[in-house]
Amino acid sequence: MSETAVGGGTEAFVKDTLDIGIVASARHPIREPFAGGLEMQTHALARRLRARGHTVTVYASACSDPELGVEPVCEEASLLDLSEAAAQDPSMVARRFLDEHHAYLHLMLRLGGRGHDVVQNNSVHYLPMAMASAVATPMVTTLHTPPTPWLESGLQSRAEESGVFVSVSETNARAWRRSVDVDRVVPNGIDLERWRFGLCADAGRAVWTGRIVPEKGAHLAVAAAHAAGLAVDVAGPVHDERYF
Repeated sequence: MSETAVGGGTEAFVKDTLDIGIVASARHPIREPFAGGLEMQTHALARRLRARGHTVTVYASACSDPELGVEPVCEEASLLDLSEAAAQDPSMVARRFLDEHHAYLHLMLRLGGRGHDVVQNNSVHYLPMAMASAVATPMVTTLHTPPTPWLESGLQSRAEESGVFVSVSETNARAWRRSVDVDRVVPNGIDLERWRFGLCADAGRAVWTGRIVPEKGAHLAVAAAHAAGLAVDVAGPVHDERYF
């Protein structure tokens, strides 16, 4: 804690470090090998914040890296005990969807009492958005994906404006501005200690990695590499055979 002067000679204490809650994706563990960029970014964010002296709690899958200060959210899904009548109702959705819904619902109902100074919503689930105004703690939501029906529903159902929204790119921010005011663009970062700039050992080659789908832009990376006179290795899971 540090002491600082406030107007009129009044003195107050301002925190040098914060208690931060990170609402992460519950679908995949936040650990290596990462399921995708969202999990990698969440891991790096939590690790760097802790290295700066902040207290960090990551609400994520129980299988996540314990060094991040993980509090499991998926355990709450196992507490959902549906009656036979409810399970057989025509409105019943896929169990995985319902389990994730229940886990985030339980988390948001108790999040306000955890004493965090700020909550970073790094998930892509609609409930943290929909219930943001029910949590007294200030919330920052990072928009990682283009709008989906569920996320837009979560935004439009909020009782009042709550929280700050940032986007990972200008393109993504433009897609969202119909639904929400994007405060700023904060691109995803990488750990520069592990990913150093430079040519491959085999000079004249480049590498692109990620899910092989059109929206990830592997074709643009190939075109850019060829324009620069480089061969390029493309590596990643093929989620779109036709595009591949």
